[in-house]
Amino acid sequence: MEHLPELDQAYALLAREGVPPHIVRHCEKVALVGTFLALELLRAGEPVPVKLVAVGGLLHDLTKHHSIKSGENHAQSARRRLLELGYPEVAEVVGNHIFLKPGPPGAPIRADELVYYADKRVRHEEIVTLKERFIDLRERYGRRPASWVRIWHLEELTKLLERRIFKRLPFGPERVLELNQVEDIKGCLIAWLSSAEEIPRKGKFL
Repeated sequence: MEHLPELDQAYALLAREGVPPHIVRHCEKVALVGTFLALELLRAGEPVPVKLVAVGGLLHDLTKHHSIKSGENHAQSARRRLLELGYPEVAEVVGNHIFLKPGPPGAPIRADELVYYADKRVRHEEIVTLKERFIDLRERYGRRPASWVRIWHLEELTKLLERRIFKRLPFGPERVLELNQVEDIKGCLIAWLSSAEEIPRKGKFL
């Protein structure tokens, strides 16, 4: 595992980059969903790097507020910024959160897949179903035929990823909705990362 920022460092970076509060809250929810799933997969014997998922979720929209004005791809601008800061693993996870090349059936679930999926379960600051999230995406970005087709393709890809993830877990996607009740997200992330360190690993992180 390469050098990763600690949670406090990730929060400090969000503040230093001037990320607006509503985007920070969205990032926290994405980190919450991704880390929950990563921890449960780890408990099920999957070699998931939980800390990378947590930090990747927190930082996935690091430059979105700038990109809204500039029109650039915010996944790639955040990737470049994180590479400048010396966090290549986080940079790759963040760089894949809009367009993802998923692993084949049966392959271990990757950190970037969990962050991508978690982002597709959070509408603004609320955890929702995939169906609700893609309705929102079509309403916001699917006004042209080419955009509608692209969003449809992403939805189908994400459905396949959802099936891959939950095939390995003893509960379904609806369980994630319960995380809306978490109030102290940072405290929850700290506790989960601590508990992840105590789970025996069955294989190496990929």
